[in-house]
Amino acid sequence: MNVTKKHIAVIAIIFIIAVILSIFTSVMLKNNIETGIWVKGNHMNNVDLDTLSKNGVENIFLHSSAVNIYGEKDVSQWIEKANSKNIRVHIWVQCFYNGTWINPINTTTKDYNYPHFNTKIDEIEKLANIPGVGGIQLDYIRYPGNAYEYDYSNNVNSVGAVNKFVSMASDKIKEVNRNKNIDLTISIAVMPERVNKKYYGQDVWTLSQYVDVVIPMAYAGNYKILDSDGRAEWIKNTATYFKGAAMWSNVCIGIQTYESDSNETPLPASQLQKESQAAFDGGADGVALFTWELMKNWFDLSELNR
Repeated sequence: MNVTKKHIAVIAIIFIIAVILSIFTSVMLKNNIETGIWVKGNHMNNVDLDTLSKNGVENIFLHSSAVNIYGEKDVSQWIEKANSKNIRVHIWVQCFYNGTWINPINTTTKDYNYPHFNTKIDEIEKLANIPGVGGIQLDYIRYPGNAYEYDYSNNVNSVGAVNKFVSMASDKIKEVNRNKNIDLTISIAVMPERVNKKYYGQDVWTLSQYVDVVIPMAYAGNYKILDSDGRAEWIKNTATYFKGAAMWSNVCIGIQTYESDSNETPLPASQLQKESQAAFDGGADGVALFTWELMKNWFDLSELNR
């Protein structure tokens, strides 16, 4: 049988359709986070759950330090209260930064830092088993901006290290799901820049295959974008980019609730609503507010056009 250009074109079209259907099916089967907010551990008991509920917040990312401060029992009871308001609680875990940066690669052996991987994944497993927990969010799954310095070979490099850790953590969370017959949502926080691989070791295309939700931290003020319309436009473009880059998962855009890290003046409700709407206009599947502690001017997230 002679294979003609026409045959090749048909095969290519079938292959493309198959890939698109595979991606569509994968995303449809994954959990989503439509609205959320981050809460630092020491502020857990100060959160007004009624305010969150009446303003359309459906998810809380509670920092794992809450467990150290209050204990597993109190955290579980607090989660139960949040659940009664139809708010799902995810434990927010810092993976490669806890005051100091931890290299995902052992620079002496030039192999992945499996001792740290295993220690952190053991911690994640314990957190995932806390009664009532609805998800695990992996944060600081990256380098501080110098990932390219650790690209030793095709087998050991910064991107591979981050991918390996997230895949291992994801497998462990899915194991908890199977053992307990639950459905924990797996999410990751990523940098919003388009040079994620070089500087941060974050390959969002690959990472999106391991998780339910990718959350780009689109904190416009930290990137010196201070104009109201400019912030919204940048967030919209960021959402559009990540919907393509993180194609295997849902995408929830992180929205900064204050001017910038160097100016923590809370943004007005009108600006927060504009930026959140811009994320949805750019194709995002959800928005999350950073953070509860600096969220002073509320608006109803349920009124956003999605």
